[in-house]
Amino acid sequence: MRAWSLVLVMGAAACSTITPFDGGLSLAQRGQDLAAQEAFDEAIRRSPESAPAYANRGIVRAHLGDVDGAYEDYTKAVALGSRDADVLFRRGLALISKRDYQGAITDFTTALSMNPRHAEALFARGSARWLAGDTDQARADWLQAIELEPRQKARMLAAVDSAATGPGPGPPASAPVSTPTPTARAPLDSRALAARGLDRELKGDRPGAITDLRAALSAETDPERRQGLRNLLQLLDAQ
Repeated sequence: MRAWSLVLVMGAAACSTITPFDGGLSLAQRGQDLAAQEAFDEAIRRSPESAPAYANRGIVRAHLGDVDGAYEDYTKAVALGSRDADVLFRRGLALISKRDYQGAITDFTTALSMNPRHAEALFARGSARWLAGDTDQARADWLQAIELEPRQKARMLAAVDSAATGPGPGPPASAPVSTPTPTARAPLDSRALAARGLDRELKGDRPGAITDLRAALSAETDPERRQGLRNLLQLLDAQ
């Protein structure tokens, strides 16, 4: 899926020598995120005004669990003039992880002004709106996103179910939160369970996602949120 892939930025001309930036892209595509981050560090050291280098380092930082670092890199890329809707989309995901739902809505809306057919940004905005308590607008965004990407309907429906991001792993899309410190943990609340369900769905573990979402439904006490989770689980189970 385009929205989850790395931001690919082609150079003006091919070069026989692999640059740190190109090396970072290659490493990240192979899942070697730590090495990719080091390559992008070097790319930024050599070209401190490179928006693509910051944007791609933000992606691997998110994969490594450094949401704050990813947010800073996306923000730097925007400050350097990036007009890539994906950068704002990813920063919006980081903001959801940081529970700044209004900020996330703003970023997703801006991304959509750049690319009105960015279904993932539209879908994620629905998730942020749902978390902010605007369930009607959230559902409108979700349904419109599904219409834009019918081939991804099942994945989107799964993301709807786990849109309630709170403490715990991964918000919508690919901006995982930092790994908790190894202290005694309180039981996961409904939002954390829903968030973990999304993380599992994005990693291809649909049974695990459904299990977490059902647990989120059991733990949720707010009647409106319970009904929303129940409806969304029915949509996912139907797939």
